[in-house]
Amino acid sequence: MRFKIIVVNAGIVVLSTILTVVMLMTSLKGVVSDPAERKHEVERSLRAAAAQLALDALRLERWLEKNVGAEAVRGAFTMATPESRQQSALNEANRLRDAATGDDQFNRMTPSLVALVDAEGVVVSRDGSNLMRGEKLSQAYPALTEALKTGRPGSAVWINRQRQEQLLVSYAIARGDNGAVIGAVVIGTPLNDERLARTSELTSGSELAFARSADKGLEMVAVSSSGGAVKSAITAAPVAAAARTAISSKGVAIADGVVEENLFGALPVDGYGPTDTVIVAAIPASRVANLMTLLWPVLAVGGICLVLVVFGGVLLGNYISQPVSELEDGLLAIINGQQDLRFQIEHSELGGLVFRINSLLNAMSGVPEDTTDDQGRPSKAPSAQGFQES
Repeated sequence: MRFKIIVVNAGIVVLSTILTVVMLMTSLKGVVSDPAERKHEVERSLRAAAAQLALDALRLERWLEKNVGAEAVRGAFTMATPESRQQSALNEANRLRDAATGDDQFNRMTPSLVALVDAEGVVVSRDGSNLMRGEKLSQAYPALTEALKTGRPGSAVWINRQRQEQLLVSYAIARGDNGAVIGAVVIGTPLNDERLARTSELTSGSELAFARSADKGLEMVAVSSSGGAVKSAITAAPVAAAARTAISSKGVAIADGVVEENLFGALPVDGYGPTDTVIVAAIPASRVANLMTLLWPVLAVGGICLVLVVFGGVLLGNYISQPVSELEDGLLAIINGQQDLRFQIEHSELGGLVFRINSLLNAMSGVPEDTTDDQGRPSKAPSAQGFQES
């Protein structure tokens, strides 16, 4: 009995759990791994990161424009002797570096290069040392030459392995009293993992990488997470193809398919002039690593229900089978000659059946039925005739 109760109820619980899991998997699959929505999220991450980097460049340009017009900065370009120009330029470069470092808007963007260059693009002096004096930066970075010619401030990406430079650079033009260009102030901030991590934190929180197109694919420049998916998949063919498409189209390009369980996209760096560098973003192809992580509570509840079914089945089976077993044993004893045996079983469901069996046994054996209550009083009222006779 109890086995049948357990099997029937357990089957119902198992079937209900399986149907619930299947229905939830079907309905949640489109939510956690909707390809179209995930691609939109990659695009939003890229645009947010590009906008943040462009905003950083714009802020630094505006800050430079305010400071480059100071008399001390302009005077550094017009000193009478080369030595005095170099010393004055060194002092001003150190002052500007300290001012930028203490400015809250440049938090985690400490300059690694502050240099004053003349109208020909030759370094007068840089901050902190005598290095780079006399170097013609305009030869290494043509964008600086163009800025000096046009007299317009700007920003650029400086990546030069030979010079061991990897910077995001902004520059502002210094003019003399007659309005002619006399030089420029250049400030470079490191283009490294910390800079990408800062950009990610201020925007979408997605994994970001800074890369540039190379003959063999993409060359990693910086990555926001040293152990992230971008670093391991940046050289994959779909990601490199997306970067080339982004550079040629000057827009967002999404990599084909899923690479290492992530969706990748690329977007050219904005606000730093013409460049072959791109921002690469990666997000998980699914919002959860495994859909079953969302469904395990359903399975856990199903398991608990199975345990309760077994426990309840045992109790219910014992509640019914025990009195039935007593009836079976008693009837067998009566058949074997124990005619005076009567059943004393208290049971809410089988009590009526026990009473009728005892009545049947009394009728068959000719024993009058006991009609008194527990205290020996008659359970039936006496007849009217009997009352009159008494």
